[in-house]
Amino acid sequence: MSLRLRSHFCLFAVWSTWLAAALPAAAATLAELPVLQGQDGMLDLLVVARPEPITTFSPYQPEGWVYDICPRPTDGSETCPARPPGTNLYGGTRLQLQPGDTLKMHLVNKLPVVLDSEHARERGFHYLASNPTNLHTHGMLVSPHWPTRKSPTYGDNIYVMTLNPDNPPPDGDDILHGDVRLGSTDYEIKIPKSHPSGLFWMHAHLHGLTLNQLNSGLSGVITVGHPADYLCKDADCGAFLQTLPVRHLLLKDSQVLKSNRILTQAVPAFCKPKAVKDGDTRQGSCLGMHGEPSGGGRWFFSLNGQVYPHIPVASGNGEIWRITTGSATVSYDLGLRDDASGQDMLMQVLAVDGVAVEPDANATSAELRTMSGTRIQAVPCPADVPGKLAHKPLCASRVLLMPSSRVELWVAHRDAAGRLAPAGDNATATLYTANVKTGPAGDHWPDIDLARVSFRGTASARAPQMLSVTGDANAALRDPRRLSSELKAGNALFRPEADCQPLAPGHKRRIFMGFLPGGVIEFGLGYEELDENGNAVPGTFLSIAPFNPDTPTLCVPLGPGNTPAVERWQIVNIAGEDHNFHIHQTKFSLLSRDVVGGRTVEHRGGVLHDNVPVPHADGLCRSVDEWRAGACVTHAVELEIPFTVAGDFAYHCHIGEHVDDGMMARIRVRADKP
Repeated sequence: MSLRLRSHFCLFAVWSTWLAAALPAAAATLAELPVLQGQDGMLDLLVVARPEPITTFSPYQPEGWVYDICPRPTDGSETCPARPPGTNLYGGTRLQLQPGDTLKMHLVNKLPVVLDSEHARERGFHYLASNPTNLHTHGMLVSPHWPTRKSPTYGDNIYVMTLNPDNPPPDGDDILHGDVRLGSTDYEIKIPKSHPSGLFWMHAHLHGLTLNQLNSGLSGVITVGHPADYLCKDADCGAFLQTLPVRHLLLKDSQVLKSNRILTQAVPAFCKPKAVKDGDTRQGSCLGMHGEPSGGGRWFFSLNGQVYPHIPVASGNGEIWRITTGSATVSYDLGLRDDASGQDMLMQVLAVDGVAVEPDANATSAELRTMSGTRIQAVPCPADVPGKLAHKPLCASRVLLMPSSRVELWVAHRDAAGRLAPAGDNATATLYTANVKTGPAGDHWPDIDLARVSFRGTASARAPQMLSVTGDANAALRDPRRLSSELKAGNALFRPEADCQPLAPGHKRRIFMGFLPGGVIEFGLGYEELDENGNAVPGTFLSIAPFNPDTPTLCVPLGPGNTPAVERWQIVNIAGEDHNFHIHQTKFSLLSRDVVGGRTVEHRGGVLHDNVPVPHADGLCRSVDEWRAGACVTHAVELEIPFTVAGDFAYHCHIGEHVDDGMMARIRVRADKP
């Protein structure tokens, strides 16, 4: 059998497995996401963005927008094979990759026109009604390259859009962002061999339609490597790890009107924050309020496309849950409530945003909460955790997941002290999200029971109370020079620019998040450089303004010999609602400060992120000038960011409504001078 034929045979076997996994479960048991995985270092896919009825939102069957993904047909077809009846494409697909793999995707746009896009009504943006789209591999440390003569493909580049040729074309007054492709676009994403193993995701990232396309279902999961790459390196723990099933949970939500149509321009006030009506059980959904905007419909919150499924934890040893937030706007305050006691059960946090957590062995609960960006409601781990663990385990009772966040948890039946406990035959719990208020000018997200969880059995005699987390898979992040050496050839495509200068020693960047000056209810970002004393550098200030795709806000040159450029950033939110800061192509540490011996000492947390909540201001500030005058008190977030990937990408708030309204900026990273 030829190599090419063998490769296609392997892909056919994987595709057959995908079809079997895609069939709906016989009962309400949570089904694992269907998987497509690479062969011989390559995963070559056809990705068709198209409409598809959602059959799991009973009694409704609205039309969602889905990624129909299959191995790329050898005959050049741009249609995947027909699916079995009842296939749940809305739930999403998982792409399984390994460090060093190449991911190729041929994206085809077969989406319908958008009926309710707020921004498609704005002058210069009427083309948004035709529903152009693109792809972003969120959280991955890969190149955002442009096509070249040698390789006519895009990397993880959001400045390209694919139009559906069956929809109306742009007109002469439209302001188009980036490259425009008709029908399809080819992506080729090379994953460095030193890329960390972890949990990532893919989603549409078309400016002006991010909210609409995510609300309709355009997202999926990407995994690199396996949890064993960063867990349990000692023999006993390693053997125990092999007994733990691994689940992937993709959280999505969609608002369905009484007319059986998804409200793609979703609104926070669709449901009451708490149930107030008879029959509003809040099991996987909430009743829409009568009248506009919901028209008495229902807001569905699904796991892998299923509404209030049953998750059976069949072994006393528990399971590893890898959770991805695919919501456009909703923040989830996740907890696992013991149905018998009504108390939240302890869970061990293993990884955040695709990176294993490695807190210092002496970190306090308060420090653990700070280094996790207030996302983890850290609680003491069981008292008798062996002292041989290299890093302090991170335990939580609740986890706050703003849009785009990911978390990996060890979930098992535990007693009130957090210790593993026999489950018996009737132990149950509820996976839920509590209602979340994001500030006095923010949104109020409803409380929803997401899944019913049953526990059975007793943990094995040699079960550890906590799993050991190793940093082996994260070595490239602790020492990013390893990663930058692999990216040198790709970075060389982005030539040095004379006006792209490094920060002076001791300087850092300040990013403002807020409304446009004058109290206009539109979002934007501002900027200034700070000197070594924390004072604004004259001539660097840019007032808060909406996204300008044609002009980068700042440029970062890589270090000599393509070494990483490490910068300090301060994120200041002057608005009255929380935001979720995200930057592409890198990870960052959160910095905290303590006063020791009369001087300020900075600490780097043992948790790396690609997004972090930025708390709202206390008081009313309608501009940066009012903030400087003391009209409001802000709670700045301090970051340390190692830049290793050259190219043009973005930083923004990852709340869909906010990024579409303009809370995004273009950043340019360039190779060092030869």
